[in-house]
Amino acid sequence: MDYVYNITFVMLPNEGERFLTWMRSEAVPRLFGESSKALEPRVQTVIEAGGEKPAADHGLSIALQAMFRSKEEAYEWHDSSLPAVLGEFTSKFGPNALFFTTLLEVFPL
Repeated sequence: MDYVYNITFVMLPNEGERFLTWMRSEAVPRLFGESSKALEPRVQTVIEAGGEKPAADHGLSIALQAMFRSKEEAYEWHDSSLPAVLGEFTSKFGPNALFFTTLLEVFPL
């Protein structure tokens, strides 16, 4: 089975470019480095919710996803690599920013 670890970051809309610069230069190299079991980083943003474009006061949502071969590898990554990066996100983009995490199991079709 494969697993997808999703971290959704929510921030002020005007922080998008600064966030992407930080994600590319600092977060992704730390989370997907040579010793990491995390595979296939993907960054996505919400452009519609329920057929509606989010209002300006909704905030900007950007998700980072990582693939794992096992649930145990995802848990290990969560415990060893993720806390420092999430702490840095909070430090750089808070207090008007938040994140939430989701672990997804991929089913074959």
